[in-house]
Amino acid sequence: MVKVVYDDIHWLHQDPRGHPENPNRLEIVLNALRKRKLYDKLEFTNTLQGDNSVLLVHDKEYVSWIEKESRKGFHYIDPDTYVTRDTYRVATAFSTTTKHVVLDGIRKREVWVILPRPPGHHAGVKGRALGAPTLGFCIFNHVAVGARAALDLVESVLIIDFDAHHGNGTQEIFWDEPRVIHVDIHEYGIYPGTGWVTDIGGFNALGSKINVPVEPYTGDNVYVWVLQNIISPLIEKYKIELVMISAGFDSYIEDPLTELSATENTFYTYGYFLHKLFEEGILRSVIIVLEGGYDAGLRKGFPAFIEGLMGVKRETSIKPSPPPKKIYVELKKIMGKYHGIEI
Repeated sequence: MVKVVYDDIHWLHQDPRGHPENPNRLEIVLNALRKRKLYDKLEFTNTLQGDNSVLLVHDKEYVSWIEKESRKGFHYIDPDTYVTRDTYRVATAFSTTTKHVVLDGIRKREVWVILPRPPGHHAGVKGRALGAPTLGFCIFNHVAVGARAALDLVESVLIIDFDAHHGNGTQEIFWDEPRVIHVDIHEYGIYPGTGWVTDIGGFNALGSKINVPVEPYTGDNVYVWVLQNIISPLIEKYKIELVMISAGFDSYIEDPLTELSATENTFYTYGYFLHKLFEEGILRSVIIVLEGGYDAGLRKGFPAFIEGLMGVKRETSIKPSPPPKKIYVELKKIMGKYHGIEI
């Protein structure tokens, strides 16, 4: 059974005047699960009390700053990221829970979906990452906390980020960590302006950061190509036991903040791919952490992904096609030189 972390405490983090990253996002998610008759097939649990788990990946001064800013009550800490009196408590609770879920998931061989607010993949070691202008709605990097903790139990972790925006915080945190392979598919040229294909990791981790920047209106064909030609061979090559997903559904064709064109078929295919690997015993655990998605992506893309993750059978027909030539050529070099994988 797929287990889900959901907690009403997320309502304590909201801009009363309105903001794209608001509590209604998770209402959309829960309603979509009910509409698809998936809700009752999932096992729900609340968060744990927050502790200092965020210090696994974030600078102490940054963490203390967020705590201090939260005590001031609702206000914006940069042009698009806000905090409330409870943001520190809420964000640390989701990060702490992610850490424990990852460790339990590995030990007990479980699949988990975590629904945190605020999200996290733009948050780097000291907050803004890789020169980004803002924190991009994020406070603490939940996926990174979980991945760092997991390295005590597994030799390597694969993070797949299919949010339409580049996971600059995650990339910065693990830039020089070869045990964390980070595959990030994102629309290039939008916020945060990072994640070019030649960004492949620090000196000690060359090739472990694989960026796939795609053009506006990129759809299912490229996403499935990446799954078949990059993600699947990496799992086989390195005998990956834990896959973590920064699951952003703003790449869905009708979601309002980006211009990508992935449909339900992409998200279902990714979910079913992970389901099969888990059922076959190849993966010990799969941990999904919600990132972006602001309307249609949550209503349609998210439940399609969960259907795949649960093993619901659906007919799909997607002909894989590579990204544009200049991206494909670089990916071919990276996969061959650093991983010995021909694409």
